[in-house]
Amino acid sequence: MKINTGQGTIPLITLIGIWSVSALTSLPGLAVSPILGELSTIFPHATELDIQMLTSLPSLLIIPFVLLAGKLAEKRDFIRLLRVGLWLFAASGVLYLFSSRMWQLMAVSALLGIGAGLIIPLSTGLISRYFTGEYRVRQFGYSSAITNMTLVVATAVVFIDKLSETAVPAWAMKVSLE
Repeated sequence: MKINTGQGTIPLITLIGIWSVSALTSLPGLAVSPILGELSTIFPHATELDIQMLTSLPSLLIIPFVLLAGKLAEKRDFIRLLRVGLWLFAASGVLYLFSSRMWQLMAVSALLGIGAGLIIPLSTGLISRYFTGEYRVRQFGYSSAITNMTLVVATAVVFIDKLSETAVPAWAMKVSLE
């Protein structure tokens, strides 16, 4: 199936890829927040600042890397930059499971912020690159809806998980500490 872009057509799989990148842009803030209340028991020697840094560090690093990604996208291969950002984002998700010390969690949070900072501007950049006119406006609307729906669904999943007896994030942290 081909999707009209206003300047030609693209395959449906390309559009799904663009939407997938849009879905990721709202997730960095949820990385550690489901287990914030339990971090002080998991890491009894961690200070309140350490625990707060876990949630703020990704957002802090997103800012300069959003600016850097915008500049790099003008001069470098757009898709290669997106791949690097997606790789860093995915690697941080996996590395959280293997982090058993507070400094490791902070390093992984920094990696998450860098990866997210690279992909956030490129999610809208992909739409600008492939779509024109009313098709572009429509895709920006879809992208915004997908971003917000992803955040709602992810928050609901975390809430449901927290209601259950076996909360996955806390379980993963406890397993990595043993």
